[in-house]
Amino acid sequence: MKKFLIFLVLVTLCCSTVQAQRYYIPKYKKERIVNEADMHKQDRKWTITMSASYDLSLGMQNRIFYKDRNDVVRYDQETFLHGVSADLGIGRKFGSHVIAGLSAGFNYSDKLKSIPVHGTFRYYYGKAVAARRHRWFNYAELGPQFSLEGGYKTIGASGIVGGGIRVLVLKSMRIDFQAGYRLTILRPTIDHMGSYVLPDNRVDYKQFMHSIMVGFNLTLF
Repeated sequence: MKKFLIFLVLVTLCCSTVQAQRYYIPKYKKERIVNEADMHKQDRKWTITMSASYDLSLGMQNRIFYKDRNDVVRYDQETFLHGVSADLGIGRKFGSHVIAGLSAGFNYSDKLKSIPVHGTFRYYYGKAVAARRHRWFNYAELGPQFSLEGGYKTIGASGIVGGGIRVLVLKSMRIDFQAGYRLTILRPTIDHMGSYVLPDNRVDYKQFMHSIMVGFNLTLF
């Protein structure tokens, strides 16, 4: 009788173990498959991104340097209306934290249309693991800007510094929500309507435009 009871206990334990595996093993496999899907294409070295932003103009200063008399004139000017911009970029991953590359796009406002070409740098904090649905980052962009408007010399410059958060939306879609400070340097042509004309090469005329930009950066590839 004692041996029979021991046998029943062992049978019961075996059945419980089989029943537990029936419920928990499929759940574990399902979670593992989802996590692998979240990290889809994570090992790619190159990325292609598209970004769009809205620029909130803060102010603009003029600086005119008269080389003949070594004199500088500075004054503020009414700011441009707020503008929008769109960019397409390519970057290369260096480890799991750094992405560096190039971007080019189009900036539009009521008084200025231009094409910026920037070198880009992004640093992402935290580990790139499936359990992490978001990562904070800082970024910087710097390069020439080509004006499409009359009244300005063709080549100027612009730069951006800022930060944001990367959100994992789908298995291969990552969106960077970002905000930053943009400095745009313009080079107006000299107005020769006055009675005293200076050669262009004797006057250094620059405008410094300040703005806050908010937007997103979408990983396409």
